[in-house]
Amino acid sequence: VKGYENGMKKTDIVNDYLEKGRVLLTTGQLADALTNFHSAIDADPQSYLAYFRRATVYLAMGKSKSAVSDLSKVIELKPDFTGSRVQRGNVFLKQGDFNEAKIDFQTVLQSDSSNSEAHNLLDLTIRMSQKMQQAENSFRNKDHTNAAEIFSEIIERYGQHSKLSGCIISHNNT
Repeated sequence: VKGYENGMKKTDIVNDYLEKGRVLLTTGQLADALTNFHSAIDADPQSYLAYFRRATVYLAMGKSKSAVSDLSKVIELKPDFTGSRVQRGNVFLKQGDFNEAKIDFQTVLQSDSSNSEAHNLLDLTIRMSQKMQQAENSFRNKDHTNAAEIFSEIIERYGQHSKLSGCIISHNNT
């Protein structure tokens, strides 16, 4: 790792990469920020903050699968860092993985019952899950008009989600 030859401590090197990456991230230079966070992780694979910040870049780049992997690593390294669990739950929610989202938000609320963001996201997750169930039941009962209306409402209200889109596409092809 660059810097060791100059007598820098590992923590100083990691902090340097983290700070450079943070500045680049705030100015929208995502690829360069990502490079710095990669370097921070290479220098210290136990740096939960480096994984968290890299996950933030991945999310900004639309790479949610990589972000979930990094957020899971943060949770493994620092289980009490609720921000990573809220963020991962939010990614699961946006992907339409309501069960995983619900687990993350409930876990946050077990340790911090006053976390309003987790409360709001859990409520949204439950509402979306119920709506999705209604749509799937309508479809199974051959009430395609009602199913389409509910799917449309979900997309209008909550945005487009990958699992939801896949479900609609597969239903339209049957």
